[in-house]
Amino acid sequence: MNLALQQVLVGLLVTAGIVFSAWRLLSARWRLRLLDALYALPGARGAAWLGRLRQRLLAQSTLACGACSSADAAPGLKPGAASRNQTPGALRR
Repeated sequence: MNLALQQVLVGLLVTAGIVFSAWRLLSARWRLRLLDALYALPGARGAAWLGRLRQRLLAQSTLACGACSSADAAPGLKPGAASRNQTPGALRR
C-alpha cells in the first residue's frame, strides 16, 4: 500500500474516533443542537437517517432516572415505589 494512502486512511480513522468520542461525551441538548445545525445544511435536509437519529435522541432524553418529577411517566417503574436513595443515612429495616 502506498505511504500516502496509509496516512490518509489513518487520518480518517483518527478523525472518525474523535467525532465518535465527542458525540458520546456531548450532553443531549448539545447533540440536538448539533443535529439541528446539520439539518440546516443544504444537502442534509432529505437525509432520513438524520431524522431517525433525532427521534431516537428525543426518546432517550425523555426517560427519567427516578430522581425527578417525570419519573412517574417512565416505563418499568412501579407507582408509589420509593427510591433507594431517598434516605441515605437511615438504617435498613
